[in-house]
Amino acid sequence: MMAYDMKAARRPRQTGGGGSGLLWLAAVAGMALSLMEILEICTDACSETATFTIFGLNFGWFGLGFFATVAAALALRNRVPAVGFLLYLLLFGALGAELHFIWLQKYVIGKWCPLCLGIAATVGLGGAVLLYETFRRKPMGTISKRIAVMVVALVVGATAAIFGVARESQAALDFYLGKTKSPVTVYFISDWFCPVCQQVEPRIEEIYNRVAKDARIAFIDYPIHAETNNFTPYNLQFLAFEKAKYPKLRAALAGLAKKTKTPTQEQVQAAVTPYGVTLQQMNYADILYGLQNNLTTYRGFGVTATPSVVVANAKTKKHKVLVGDKQITMQAVQATIAEIGR
Repeated sequence: MMAYDMKAARRPRQTGGGGSGLLWLAAVAGMALSLMEILEICTDACSETATFTIFGLNFGWFGLGFFATVAAALALRNRVPAVGFLLYLLLFGALGAELHFIWLQKYVIGKWCPLCLGIAATVGLGGAVLLYETFRRKPMGTISKRIAVMVVALVVGATAAIFGVARESQAALDFYLGKTKSPVTVYFISDWFCPVCQQVEPRIEEIYNRVAKDARIAFIDYPIHAETNNFTPYNLQFLAFEKAKYPKLRAALAGLAKKTKTPTQEQVQAAVTPYGVTLQQMNYADILYGLQNNLTTYRGFGVTATPSVVVANAKTKKHKVLVGDKQITMQAVQATIAEIGR
C-alpha cells in the first residue's frame, strides 16, 4: 500500500479532465473558424476584415497556426511543465490581441464579423479555463505569479496587435500633406456641399499654403450631405497620388461640386485635365481605408459640424477644435499651432 502511494505521488499532476476538455474544444473550434475565414465562408463584414493582416499574414492562416500550436501545447502540458507555462502565454497574449481586434471592428471597420467574434470567444473560453485551473489547483504563491504572467501576456498581446495589424494596402497609402514628420497635424474637416465650407474654401487654401511647411496636413471629408461621398474617392486619389498639385485639384473638385452632386468619371477627368492629371483606378480596399480614416478622425475628435479645423499634437495628445468661418482664420490657426505645438 505504501509503495502504491509513493508511485502515485511521483506521477505528474493532472490538470483536470473537465478543464482540459473545454480547452480542447476551444482549440478545435478556433481551428475550424480560422479555416472558415481562409475559405471566406462568412458575411460581407468578414470580407472587410479580410483586408487586414497581422504581421503581413492573413488572419485565417495566422489563426490556424495559432490554434494548432495551442492543441500541441495541450497534448504535451502534462508531460512537459514548461509547455504548460507556454499555454498561459499563448492564450492570454491572444486575448490581449483579440481586445484590439474587437476595437477595430467597432471603431474602424464599423461592422461585426461573426467569425472574428467566434474566434475571440474561443480564446476567451481558453483563458477563462486556465484562470479557473489556476485558482482551483495552485498554491497562493503560485497563483500570484501566474496572474502576473497573464497580465504581462495580455499587455504584450494587445501591443503586438496594435503594431502588427494593418490593411493590406495601407502601407502604400499616405493621405497626408505638408511636413509629414511633424508631431502637429492640422485637420481641415469639411463637406463638399456645406454652404459655409464653400464660402471658406479659398481661405482654407490660403491657410494650407502658409502652414504646410510647419505641420502635417490632412483634408477630411465629413459627409453631412450624403452626396459628399460621391466626391470622396476622387479626393482620396488626389491626396494619395497628386500631392504637389492637390490644392489646384481640390479647387477643381469644389468647382464641380457647384455644378453637380453626382459627378461622373468623365466630368472629373475634364475638370483636372488642365493640370495634367489622369484619373487612376483605386481598389475598394484603398477607398474603404480612406473612408474609415475620415470617420475615425472626425469622430475621434468629437467634430459635429463643418467646416472645422482640428490642430492635434501626437506627442502631448493635446488638441483644439476651431469651428465655422468666424473661428477658422489664418491668425487663429497659426496661434493654435503655436499653442498645441508646445
